[in-house]
Amino acid sequence: MRGARGPRRRPPRSVPYRPRRIRGRDDAEGTAALDTDPIPFATVIAPTALRIYRGMYDRMLAHLSAAAPLEAVGLLAVAADGAAGVRATRFYPGTNVDASATRYTMDPAEVLDALRDIDAKGWRLGAIVHSHPATAPTPSATDRREARYPEALLVIVGLASAPPVARAWRIDATVHGDAAEVRPAVIEVPVLLDLSE
Repeated sequence: MRGARGPRRRPPRSVPYRPRRIRGRDDAEGTAALDTDPIPFATVIAPTALRIYRGMYDRMLAHLSAAAPLEAVGLLAVAADGAAGVRATRFYPGTNVDASATRYTMDPAEVLDALRDIDAKGWRLGAIVHSHPATAPTPSATDRREARYPEALLVIVGLASAPPVARAWRIDATVHGDAAEVRPAVIEVPVLLDLSE
């Protein structure tokens, strides 16, 4: 028996699951420890484009720019938009509890509130947004390593240029060789700015 919860059970083979990295837990070799409890998930078609209205885009940039020189964070809710694209329906600004120029963690209470609202409105989490105050809007090694929501895009806004540049990325975990070697595939997704709003 392990702890008060009883023995760890293996998931049935019919339940898909993916390992979760537990932040702050490392094994003897310095690699991230994995928790292999089952995480049921539905098959999600990866979006081929992200459409965002100009007003929402401007509010997102204002939030991210206000935190400079620290990284800022937020979430985008989306709805389906044509074939395999998604349309941003709401931006949820967040607080970076790391207060860092190179890392971000959104306040967990804000994340929970946003996810509850997204669920209540029938939307889905479409993107995790953060800024790179002094570097290009491409996923850093940390961004790739800590991407935990493959069904959500990673929108990075580079504040080093004027005007700021937003780029969206899909980070899919791909298994290479044996199951212990997982390297993320990084795929850029177009951000379409809709001027109709």
